[in-house]
Parts: sequence; C-alpha cells; structure tokens
Amino acid sequence: MKIFHGKIITCDWEGSVCEYLVENGGKIIYVGDRLPEAYSEIDENVEFIELGRQALLPAFGDGHIHFSSWALFNSTFDVLPASSIAETGKMIELYAEEDQKAKVLFGFGHSPHKIQEKRLITRTELDQFVKDRPVFLVCYEGHSAVVNTRAIGILPFNIRNLRGFDLETGQVFYEAFQEAVNYISGKMPVTTLANYMLQGMDDLAAYGVGLVHTTEGLGYPRDLDVDLVRFLSGSSQLRFRVYFQTMTLKKVLKRGLPRVGGCFECALDGSLGTRDAALLEPYADDDQYRGLLYYSDEQVYNFVREANRAELQVQLHCAGDAAVVQAVDAIEAALKDYPREDHRHTLIHAPLIPEGTLEKIAGLGIGITIQPAFLVSDVEPAEYVEKLLGERINRIWPLKKMLAMGLNVSGGSDGPVLEPDPVTGIFGACNHPISGYSADIEDALSMYTYNIAHTSFDENERGSLEAGKEADMVVLSDNPLEMETGRLTDLKVEKLYLSGEEYQGLKSASQAIIKSLKNRFRAG
Repeated sequence: MKIFHGKIITCDWEGSVCEYLVENGGKIIYVGDRLPEAYSEIDENVEFIELGRQALLPAFGDGHIHFSSWALFNSTFDVLPASSIAETGKMIELYAEEDQKAKVLFGFGHSPHKIQEKRLITRTELDQFVKDRPVFLVCYEGHSAVVNTRAIGILPFNIRNLRGFDLETGQVFYEAFQEAVNYISGKMPVTTLANYMLQGMDDLAAYGVGLVHTTEGLGYPRDLDVDLVRFLSGSSQLRFRVYFQTMTLKKVLKRGLPRVGGCFECALDGSLGTRDAALLEPYADDDQYRGLLYYSDEQVYNFVREANRAELQVQLHCAGDAAVVQAVDAIEAALKDYPREDHRHTLIHAPLIPEGTLEKIAGLGIGITIQPAFLVSDVEPAEYVEKLLGERINRIWPLKKMLAMGLNVSGGSDGPVLEPDPVTGIFGACNHPISGYSADIEDALSMYTYNIAHTSFDENERGSLEAGKEADMVVLSDNPLEMETGRLTDLKVEKLYLSGEEYQGLKSASQAIIKSLKNRFRAG
C-alpha cells in the first residue's frame, strides 16, 4: 500500500484537487482531503510518500504517435538541429562513421524552414557526404524524404513510376514515399527494430507517458510494425492502443483490433509541410492551387460506412479544411446508415475547421486529436504557415471555444514529427499565439490525461485519479495549477507509477524479450 500526501490533481470531471491518495494492489482505493482512519496506521506494509512541492497527476498519454517510426528515428540520427545543408551532411557523415554496421542510414528531421538555404537537400548533395551506403532522409513532417543515388539503386524499379518520385532531385513524396519506406525498412533486422522499440518504451515513460495511441501499418513489410508493437507491448507496463492505418478492413478484423485509421493510407490529404493539405480556398501564395484530396467522397464514405458497420472506431487524418469537411460528411452519412451512440470516431490534426462544421462535429460526437506543441515549435514556423494560409492562420485550433463546446479534444505529438513530451504539448495549448484561443491549464492537463483515455474507451480504468481506477500516475516537480502558463516548460517528470509500481524500465528484461520474440518468429 502507498499513501500519497500533497497536491493530488485528479483531472476528474469536477477538476478536483485533493490532499490524499491511497493505492493498494495496483488500484486507487481512496482519494480525498482527509485520510480515513482505516489507513492512518503506518507500518512496514505501508509506504507514505510526502509530495512537498511536487504534484501527483494521472499518467500522461500520447493521443497520436507513430511509435515504431519514432522509435526507429529516435535511435538513429536527427538532422533537425542543422542550420545548413553542409551541417546536415556533416551530421550524416558523423553517423555513418559511428555506425559502420548499418546497411541503410535512416535519418529524420530534414526541414527546409530551419536551414539557411530554405530548400531541401538534393540527391547529388547527399552523394557528396555518403556514397557507399543508401541514405534515406525523412523530412520533418513525416510525409516525404530525400534519398541518395545508392538508395535509389536498391529500390524496386516500379517505385520510380509512382506519384511523387523525382529521380533528378532524389525527393520522394506521396505513394512513392510510402512504398520506398516499406521497402527500405524491410532491410532492417527484426531484432534491431525490437530493440529500438523497447528503448522507445523507456523513453516514453521518461516523459511520464503511460497510455499510447499509436498509428501503425506503414514502413514495414507485411505490417510487421503492427504485430511487433502488439507483441512487445505485452512485456511493458505501458498501455498501447494500436490504430491500424489501412483501408483494408479484413487486416484489422483478422487481428481482432477495435480501431482503424490514422495517417498515410487513412489520410484524406497531406500536410502543410508538403503543401498538399486540401483547402476549400486556394493557397495564399498560389490562387490556382488548393492542395490534394487523396480520395473521392465516395471512397471515403464507403470506407467509413463499412468500418462503422463493423463497429470499429475510425480515425481520419485531415490537415486542410476541405479534408475536414470530407471526413465529417463521411462520418455523418455512415452514422445515418448505421446509427451508433458511442462511436468515438476521431479527426486527427484538423487545424482548420470551417464555420458551422465545428458545431456539426460537436453534434455528431466526433473527437479531435491535435498536436498543440506545433503552436510553439519552430519546426513549422508561423511565417511559413502564414505564407500558405494568409489570414486563415488566425483560425487554427481555437482551443478555448472547442473545449467550451464540450468537444473531446485530446493531445498528441505526431511523433516523430515532434517529441512525445506532454509537458510541451500542455505548454502549447496554454500559450496559443492567438489571443483568446488558449486553453486553461486544467483543460490542457485533461487533454493529455482523461481526454486521451476517453478517446480509446479507457476512461473507466485510467485517465483520472479516482477510486477503483488503475494507479497509473505521474509525479511532477511542481504544481502546474499554481504556475504561470509561460513557465510550464519548467515542469519535470520525477516519477511514473503504472499499476501502483514505479516504472523501472525494460533494459534488464530486454534479452529475455528478444529471445521470446525470436521463438515466436521461428514458430511462424
């Protein structure tokens, strides 16, 4: 039994802040302002934890992460800090020297917005830095890449005929990007991927994350990422909820998964970073261009209808307002076809929502999972977004209004696009650049706790500190409710408790887990 005393921020519906929490057997058995007499006797079986200036909250969640991709890139190299093409190349050179065994050099974070040339590196420039091994450099938005000549040489020839492949520049977008990622990542040993994922679980725990909504189904042959995440998460205390980003429902139903969707194959459009987010009105810098809708209205409706009839939860990526309208109309039609009171279908991203559509979303009970750290990040600078959207930049994520309408707005990182740090996401939600759009601290905390649990039907077991729920809790260095919003990034995660036990990591058990994985693969 553990007894916590101090600031207990429950994140329940009433926003209760209490003084005592009692945990026993992995469950919360009491939360309140006075310690009941039954728990007042402290003996060797009771651990009394005085929080002092610290605060106890529900364990954080990440409502949208590409976990296997983030774990891979988190273990290779990140060029986002580079300030020039030359510096980008030097970082790749250094990694190549340090890892002589890697058959393919995977990198992440290349951004034309952060380097002085304000453009993507080219194939010939990559060749100047690394010639003897394939280089696959994924851009910061996760929807495109640049490859060197050696990488092009190992790709199946048919990829060159897919939309988005540019032989001259080495830049790869759209379907060509997806197929190239699938092929090249297939060259990586399964045990190497597994070790990256196990390390990734420990890294998520260090951010205080206990509940993970991961979108899988891209980058690995035979959907290896889906099955690998499900297998490895069984050895972790972290709770993973897999969203299979496919429109082939039999893959989902075969695995007994209750969820489908996410990005890529379930993306209705692209991103602002790749200038293919689908807009209702033309881009501000090109009055003849509105971006791309990847599917027809009929295709999206048919997919959502069949998934809804199968009583699956559906998530749809929509970066532009035209894609939002397409998604909402498809969900509305699917629910008329097969009504469900508690479907929890969700939009991913949805930074631009047209007038009137927000009310429709609320009426249909559709959730929205956003990435508020973008609001304070230099990964996609405001001046770049304004160049594309013009005055529409002033409509991005009016959080205060969205939350006041009762929408279930949950927070995520979109990792590897952003680091899966809920504290940064909470800071972003509370420091919206548009006056009057910011969330209150209490609401921002709920976006990364209760609201994420609610999105995946987990709210009866976790997401708030209430008697009867799992004792999944995080200890923060300070009480966020007593901090100025501009100082929220000073918060540090001190400890993570899952089912009442302090998270110890998977390092000591990793060899046994990998051995079990090998046995499973041998058995087919």
